[in-house]
Amino acid sequence: MDIFDFEELMADILDVTDEQRDDDDYLEDKFYQRYGMDLETGFALAKDLITRTPIVDSALATKKYHAFIDKDQRFMLMKVEAS
Repeated sequence: MDIFDFEELMADILDVTDEQRDDDDYLEDKFYQRYGMDLETGFALAKDLITRTPIVDSALATKKYHAFIDKDQRFMLMKVEAS
């Protein structure tokens, strides 16, 4: 899990398109407007919260994960293997 996964999750939550993300500051600005914190602080919070999500099965492997899921297509955007 890295900050790129978190940025993908935030883009999904904030409805930020790939074209908008071409501007390096766009997602950071939208995130700050919504949550009043920078992406690094949000990432640290998400890492603490992710283990509180339900366990989901991987579609391609036999592993189980705690994950934040895409709102439309139901795939894992940010995940950590469940112990």
